[in-house]
Order: sequence, then C-alpha cells, then structure tokens
Amino acid sequence: MSWAERLGGYLPEMPTLGREAEIAVYLIHNSGDAEDYFFLFDFEEFVDRSKGGIFVRPALRVFAGRDDFSRVQFARQFREVFAREFDRMRADLAGKGGKRGWLSWNFNVVDLVSDFVATMVLGLALSVGRMVLGKVAMPGFLKGRSDEAKLADEIDRTKGQVEAALAALDVSLHPELLVHAERVGGTQTRADLDRDAWPLPDYARAHLRDGESGSWW
Repeated sequence: MSWAERLGGYLPEMPTLGREAEIAVYLIHNSGDAEDYFFLFDFEEFVDRSKGGIFVRPALRVFAGRDDFSRVQFARQFREVFAREFDRMRADLAGKGGKRGWLSWNFNVVDLVSDFVATMVLGLALSVGRMVLGKVAMPGFLKGRSDEAKLADEIDRTKGQVEAALAALDVSLHPELLVHAERVGGTQTRADLDRDAWPLPDYARAHLRDGESGSWW
C-alpha cells in the first residue's frame, strides 16, 4: 500500500466548512528584547463549536504589546508552537467522543505526517491556498501521492506558505499587553492600539510572567 493510500485510510471526507471560530493568540514579551516573547493560545471558542459538531473555519487573531519584532522569526516560531499546542489540545480531548470537527480526526495521521492537522487548521485560518487546504477535496489532494517523499514535500511547501502568510499577518496591539511590555522594558509605541480589544482572559493574566508558551489551561 502506498504512503498516500495509508494516509487516506485515516482521514474522513472533507465536509463543508461552517461558521468562523476565532482563535485568539496573545504574544507576551518577557523583557526589553523585542524577540523575547512567548505565546498563549485561546482555543476555547474553537473547541466549543467543534464539540457541537460544527466543522468550523478557524479565524486567527494575534494580540501583542509591541510590534517591532522580526516577522520572519515570529512566523517560524508561531507555526511550530501552534502545531505543538494544537496537537496537545487534541490529545487532551482524545477519547471523549462526539463530533468535534478538526478535533475528531484519527490521531494515527499525526504519526504519518508531522503537524498535518495543525498545518491544515492554521492554513485555513490564514486563507493559504490550494496545496493541502481550501477548495481541494481531500481525495483529490491524495490522488497520485504514491510515496512518502512526495507527500512530505507537499506538506513542507504548505508550511512555507503558512509562514509567509504569518510574516504578513496584522498584529493587534492590546492595551493590557502594551502596559505589560512597557513594564518589562518595552517601547512606548502606541500606534495602532486596539482600544476596543476585549480584556485579557483570566488565564492570560495569570500567565503573563510564565515565560512559556501554552494553550490548554
């Protein structure tokens, strides 16, 4: 059996995407170094809608306290941390049953292709094109992928597209995160401050000084 056939056996048919579910991400600086930060991911709405059997379209929104960090470094780190945290969330929910959209895909697929499902979710949230995501039905994507190298190359190209989209992503300056960034030595920049941003959730406030990325508290 080919690599693609093995992979195809683990995947359900791609359903029609429903309503959007925001995935809020908080970029929190640890010091005055613009490149010293970690991520807190809020998957709550995404998980709740998936529990209801809605195959949601993820919508990514990133909040930070400063915006003078390298977008290239941010893109690489974000994709890697998102994939790890998303898979950790799915593992925590494994075995609880019910229709969960992206969360109910067979976990064996993760053993076949690293970051596969997380890459798909992040790509959809960023409106990345047709390599693995979007309008190409899963059987059409897998057709003709007869060896591991071709499939791995396809996933790697999509990861590159995801990182390019992340590098161009608009980041919203959150008032509370700006205050925190200033407290740890950040800049005084207040340009493009989102004054209508929702207050930070309690878990985000509780972990402002942890220095470690995470999502599932």
